[in-house]
Amino acid sequence: EVALNFDVHACTDITGFGIIGHSLEMAKGSGVQINLSYDRLPFYPNALPMYHKGETTGSNKANRKLAEGFFKKTRELSRAEEELLFDPQTSGGLLFSIPLSESERLVKELKKAGVDTAVQIGEVVASPQPSVWIV
Repeated sequence: EVALNFDVHACTDITGFGIIGHSLEMAKGSGVQINLSYDRLPFYPNALPMYHKGETTGSNKANRKLAEGFFKKTRELSRAEEELLFDPQTSGGLLFSIPLSESERLVKELKKAGVDTAVQIGEVVASPQPSVWIV
């Protein structure tokens, strides 16, 4: 309901395809590049230790394959950190694309409404090829 008061260009729920898969879906649908700030991405506390132990899922592998050629990085990530980006077990989160000028206010309004993990995680930029970058 809070987001209805903003100029939402796109919205998706981050579920089975992980943050990369769902961001890529938005990028392809709009013909843009999405830059995600790894340091701002909210993860469950025990998720990274699970991947450090070498755990993974079949969906992680499938999600990684779907993103081949469209997933780029400007920073080094460990294999475990990358696995988090393709993790299918992130049910419940919503990814909104809104004008940058409205971002801070949306986060503030979501938090006021009780959404504790509302954060701006990236930006959308023009690009000749749809892609998702981790910056």
